[in-house]
Amino acid sequence: MINRLQTAQRAVSLAKKAAPKPPPAPKRNLAAIGMRAGGVAVVFLTACGAFRWTVLPLGEQAERAAAAAQETAFALPVAKRPLPNVSVIAPLPKVLEYAFNASGAIEAAYCDWRAALARVPQAGALEDPRLDFTFMFDSDNLGAFRAALDSFRLMASQDLPAVDKRDARAAQALAEAQAAGERFRAAKYALQRRVVQAYADLALNRDLITQTSETLRLLELSHEVAAHRYHQGGMTVLADLRKIEVEIRTAESAQRALFLKAPGLVAALNGLLNRAIAEPVGRVEQPAPRGPLPSEAELLARAAAGNPNLAALRRDIEARGAALTLAELQKKPDYVLAAGVEDPLIPALAAGMTLPINRARIRAAIDEALAMRQAAEARLRDARFDTQARLIMALARLRDAERAHADFAGDILPKAQELLDAQLQTYRQGGGDLMDILDTKRLLVDFRKMILQAQADRAAAMAEIEEIAGDDLFGYLPGSGAPSAAPAEPAGSPPHD
Repeated sequence: MINRLQTAQRAVSLAKKAAPKPPPAPKRNLAAIGMRAGGVAVVFLTACGAFRWTVLPLGEQAERAAAAAQETAFALPVAKRPLPNVSVIAPLPKVLEYAFNASGAIEAAYCDWRAALARVPQAGALEDPRLDFTFMFDSDNLGAFRAALDSFRLMASQDLPAVDKRDARAAQALAEAQAAGERFRAAKYALQRRVVQAYADLALNRDLITQTSETLRLLELSHEVAAHRYHQGGMTVLADLRKIEVEIRTAESAQRALFLKAPGLVAALNGLLNRAIAEPVGRVEQPAPRGPLPSEAELLARAAAGNPNLAALRRDIEARGAALTLAELQKKPDYVLAAGVEDPLIPALAAGMTLPINRARIRAAIDEALAMRQAAEARLRDARFDTQARLIMALARLRDAERAHADFAGDILPKAQELLDAQLQTYRQGGGDLMDILDTKRLLVDFRKMILQAQADRAAAMAEIEEIAGDDLFGYLPGSGAPSAAPAEPAGSPPHD
C-alpha cells in the first residue's frame, strides 16, 4: 500500500515537471505609461481650463464695493459700537445716528445684502471635480501586489455646463444681490421716518406740557385779580372766580394727561433705538427743513428714479429675466469630461453629455420663470402708482402744516395775544367780561396747540417725502425754538381759595 502511494506521488511530480510553463507577464514600460498619463492629464486640465472656474458678471465688483462702504457701522458688536449719548441732549441728527448704528432691522438688511452677494460667485462657479476609485475583488488579484495593481481604476471627472448657463445663473444672483442692497437702503429710510415721527411726537408732548404750564400761570394771574375784586366786596365776582377755578382744574387735568402719555412716547422712541424702554431721552426739539421745497414735478421724478422699493422691484424683474434665460438654456445639453487610469494601468480619456429630451419639464420651467417675471412686473406697476399717490399725500400734509404754522404763528396768534392783553387790562380796572377773557385764552391755547402740531406734522411729512424719494432732500437742523427739556412732574396742584 505504501509503495503504491509513493508511486502515485512520483507520477504527479513528473507530470508537473512535464507541464508547460505559463508565459511570463509582459514587462510594463513605466516611462511610456507615465508619459501617456501625463498627456491625458494635460488634455483634461486644458479642456477644463477652457471653462473658467468662476464667472463674475459685470457690476459685481461695484456692488461689493458699495456693500463694503456700509460695513464700518456693523464691524463691531452692538455693545462695543461708539453710540452717541442722547440721555442729556438729543438733537435729531444724533438720534438718527444712534438708530442707524444700533437698529437690528438695519443690520439684518445689511447681512441679507452680504449673503446675497456671497451667492454670486457660487452661482457662477463650476461644480467641484469628482474623483472615482474602483477595485475589482478576485481570488487571482488578491495574491500578489502586481495582480492587485492591475485591478485598480482611478477616474477624475468634471461637469461642464452648456455655454451661457453659468452667466445666466450669476446674472440672476447679482440682480438679487442688487435688490437686497436697495432693500437695505429702503430699510434705512423707513427707520428714519419712524424715528422722526416718534421724535416729533415726544417733542410735541413736551412742548404741550410747557405750554400748559404757561396757560396755568396766566389763569392763576386772572384768579388773583378776581379774588382781589371779590374781597373788595363784589358778590357778582364770585361767579367769575369759580369760572377761573374750573378753567384751572381743566388745564391741570390736561397737563396730567400729557405727563401720563410721556413715558409711552419715550418707550416708543427707545424701542426704535434699541434702548431700554425706561432710559431717559434728553432735550428734544422739532426739526426745521433746510432749503426750499422742490417742485412737485421734480419730486415725482426723483421718486421714480430713486425710490429704493421701486429700484428693488426693478432688480427683481432683472433677476426673473435671468431666470427665464436660464430656463430656456436648459434645452442645451451639459457635458462631462473624465480622465484616469484603467485596467491595467492604461491612461484613458472619456467624455459625455446629457440628453435634454424631457421637453415637457423644460417647457414647464420656462412657463414658471415667465409667470414669475410677469408677477414682478405687475408688482412694479402697482408700486409705481402707489408711490406717486403717497408722495402727493405727503406733500399735501407738508403744505398744510406749513400753511398752519405760517398763518397762526405769523398773524393770528400775535393779534389774539394783543386782544387778551387789552381785555386783561380792562378787567383789572374793574370793567370787561370774564367770559370774554376766558374765551380768548381758550383761543390762544388752541392756536398754540395748532402751531406745535403743525411743527410735528411738518417733520413727519418731511421724513416720509425723503423715504418716498429715496434722497436726503431736506436734511435736519436744530429748530429756532428753545429745546424741549424733559419736564419734571409737579408734586401737586397749588390750592386755590
